[in-house]
This record gives sequence, C-alpha cells and structure tokens, in this order.
Amino acid sequence: MPDEVLRFENVWHASDRSKDHVDNISFTLNRGEWLLLSGPEGSGKSQIMDLVMARIMPKAGRIYHDGESLTLQNEDEVEKLRFSVGFVTQTSGLINNLSVLENIVLPLRYHTEMKDDELFAAAEFWIERYELLHKKQARPVALASSESIRVALIRALIVEPRILLLDGIFDGLCPLASRRILELLFEDIQLRRIAFILSTYHPVILDGRDVQFMLLYRGEVVF
Repeated sequence: MPDEVLRFENVWHASDRSKDHVDNISFTLNRGEWLLLSGPEGSGKSQIMDLVMARIMPKAGRIYHDGESLTLQNEDEVEKLRFSVGFVTQTSGLINNLSVLENIVLPLRYHTEMKDDELFAAAEFWIERYELLHKKQARPVALASSESIRVALIRALIVEPRILLLDGIFDGLCPLASRRILELLFEDIQLRRIAFILSTYHPVILDGRDVQFMLLYRGEVVF
C-alpha cells in the first residue's frame, strides 16, 4: 500500500545484556496513524522503538520501511532512514550550553543546506506554535519539564519526519500540560500525515482518539 510507512512481521529480538525481549511482534502503520504501546517496565516498549530506529536489528522476522526490508538496506540507507524518524524521550536530549532556539535548529544545520535566515524562520514558526516564544533564548536548565518536552518535540518535527516516536514522554508530566501538548501534536500529525508511536504506562491519555493499541507484557502482545 502506498500509505504504509512501517510494518513489523513476526519480529523477535532478545538483548544480550538483559532479559528484555520482544516476541512475535506484528503491526502495520500507515501515514497519519497512531500506535499506542503500553505495559510495565521490561515489557518491550523501548525495544520496539529501538527496532524502528534500526539501533538494534531483529533476530527473527522482518521490518519494512516504506515497503522495503530493513535488513536489505546498506549503512547509508539506514542512516537516511534514521533521520526520517523523529525520536523523543523523557530526558529530552537537549544540549545545556545551547539556547532553546539553537537546540531546535541543530538538526537542520547538520542535515540540510538551509541558510541561517531560513533555519531561524523555521524555528520561530514552531516555537510560536508550541507557545515558547518567551523561552527561545533560555537554556534547557531554565525550562520546566513540559517546556523541555515541547522543545524536544519541535526539534523532532522541524525536520518533517515520516514517523514520530515518543518514548514515555508523558509519564510523570502534569496532566494539563500533557493534554495541551497532545492537542497541538495531534493537529500537526494529522496535517502532515506523520505516523506516530507513543509508549506510556497510562494509555488513558489518548482516550477518545482513534488509535491502534498494543498492550505488552514480557515482550509479548497480550491485548
């Protein structure tokens, strides 16, 4: 299908360093679709994220990006694939000696040929969109948790990803802040038809949304 961006077929992976594993995972994600992953610690949520990003490779089964098998792609193709996937974690990954604005334009500096005025214009749009104009010159240490998450989301969205992965970013966040971020995010994902995977301990945060749902326990899908 032309809208398909990601497919797992009977994927299995076990870590050599821990008991974490995923066992016989299958799903298909099309443009603009949401997949919600839930389950306790060690259930395999983060491993699925790492498999999508090709940080680890399946030991059985196949993963397809845009209909092409991940195992058949060379190193350059895998690196290009990683750039097309936005990835945000609870720690946000912001660089403390850079301002909010500088953090946001960083991926564009490294991966595009955009000039400074183009970089900053793109960043200003997203900063205003996510209600952070008053913080654009601040350092990450001066941000509240929800503000750090917004900056990390902007940095992921600004490169126009095919897929957006959010690994536990709403767990422990203020419910009101989470609701507002999700409102903005849902609009942006629908408008740009970005495929979206969210892992959380609290699936109720997407209650009422039309999403795929996968409940994991010890690496297996139980619902």
